[in-house]
Amino acid sequence: MFGFSNIAIRFSRRYLATLSGGGLVLGCGSNVVDNIYKVKVLPRPGDKGFFDCQNNRILQQKVVGGVTLNHLAWASQVGVDTGLLAIHGNDEAGMFIRSKLGRLGVSLKYINIEPAEMTGQCYVFIEERGERSILMAPGATSRILADYVNKEFSDYIKKDASMLTTEVSQVPLSGVVALLKSARDAGVLTVLDLDTTPDVALHQAMLGTEQELMECVRLADVLKPAKAAADDMLHMLTGSKSTSPAHLACQLRQQCGSTLVAITHGSELSVLANEDHVVEVPALLVDKVVDTTGAGDAFLGGIIAGISHRGLPSGEDQLQWLGGVANSFGAACVQTIGGTPTEHSRKQLMTYLKDFGLGLPSREAEKCQAFQSSLNSDITATRHIDQLDLEEVDNFVSKLIDCKGHLYTSGIGKSGVVAMRLAASLSSVGMATTFVHATEWGHGDFGRVHPGEDAVVFLSHSGQTEECIAPAKLLKEKGIHCLCIVSQPDSALAKLCDGHIHYGNLEVKEKFDVIPTGSIIVQELISNAILYEVIERNGITKEVFKSNHPSGAIGETLKSS
Repeated sequence: MFGFSNIAIRFSRRYLATLSGGGLVLGCGSNVVDNIYKVKVLPRPGDKGFFDCQNNRILQQKVVGGVTLNHLAWASQVGVDTGLLAIHGNDEAGMFIRSKLGRLGVSLKYINIEPAEMTGQCYVFIEERGERSILMAPGATSRILADYVNKEFSDYIKKDASMLTTEVSQVPLSGVVALLKSARDAGVLTVLDLDTTPDVALHQAMLGTEQELMECVRLADVLKPAKAAADDMLHMLTGSKSTSPAHLACQLRQQCGSTLVAITHGSELSVLANEDHVVEVPALLVDKVVDTTGAGDAFLGGIIAGISHRGLPSGEDQLQWLGGVANSFGAACVQTIGGTPTEHSRKQLMTYLKDFGLGLPSREAEKCQAFQSSLNSDITATRHIDQLDLEEVDNFVSKLIDCKGHLYTSGIGKSGVVAMRLAASLSSVGMATTFVHATEWGHGDFGRVHPGEDAVVFLSHSGQTEECIAPAKLLKEKGIHCLCIVSQPDSALAKLCDGHIHYGNLEVKEKFDVIPTGSIIVQELISNAILYEVIERNGITKEVFKSNHPSGAIGETLKSS
């Protein structure tokens, strides 16, 4: 394990957790839909150019990208936990990005979705030899000012992050300063990608002031500029130019007070400098450069991954190792279109990293993570199902069986679907049952019921659904017995009904805290248990069920038994 420089003493326990791969890297910055076009030659100002219309298409590919999204996605490929701090619109671009992030291993938890906003997009024009030009529309990212950071993101950084990454590219500089200060206050390692030159940042993108830019670079523990940005930044800070790549890295680190500076020099080399050492690391040779978009982002993803796994480098050998890892990420990236990892670039990265003692986690563990998470969540939701109040159950089932007339089930939404299935199952064992949608009672279906004879079972997770409460009140006034299956015994519906089964709070959170998933599983289990109890108490035999269900595969099975 690497040693630490003196400044590392201030870092929190959460940062130290990254040394064993256990920390969360939060990144805030550009995340866009990259619309990729092939061109014969990139036109100069005033010139005309031509698209390379492969497969008779102008738009060749649409992928997710952006400086911060890219480096988070690359770091996640070697098992680093990452999350994106962002604002998205509820638009096509936002939905496209979010649909891809999970597959890339980047958490969606920290994204604020605001319907009135526009999600960022990017237009990438690539020559045959791989060089490219980019036009950016940052969208909602341009709203991440200091006040927004302090209100919406600071708590996430302080509570969850071990490392904070951001950029000088699309986020307003006041927001970048606020992000870096929040992280520093929490003892969280800070990483800054100086993706554009000061001139572009200040005068074209108009991200903020020169003073804010200088504050940004001086707040970052790890600073990663491209060579052009590093040259111009050094000139802004000192009024002088560098004499060599190594001199540039050392001077920039000294002027900014960084713990580590890592500068990319395109396809030639990278330079890493800390307080005591500076190293030049040759770039890896690749068979064919397909697209240089995101190569610097992938390089930073490698820096983040290396630090996450082995800590900040102190010795010269450790700097060489980290530079080699970062160059491997960059080399893998340029061999595919777009700035995010693909299956092809993952395979290339796996080959390169064997020389550095790093491996990629199995994709099997990453496949269908949401699917597996949902299964585990539903299993957890059912763990306390055997702790139901059996007095409630006995009273509930007794009133069902005592129904002299017709039984109805009712509900709305997904609970209504479970109620419909319960009606079908009870009918199949000889208990005449009909489902009525809760909103239909008031449109003539009160005429179905016979006072003193019929009963109605309502299903509602909250027990507070007005569409169920209103008809239950009127049914009670008509002398109809009402029962319910709910989560809470003190809910309005439970208090109104003659009997209920309650299943309590779920031990898991449903998606977005509102999508019925675990609650529906619990309602289905209770419905099955009610069915079994009815069969037992009414003495329903296989022959009775056979007479009620002569058709289909079940009917054929019963005939042969």
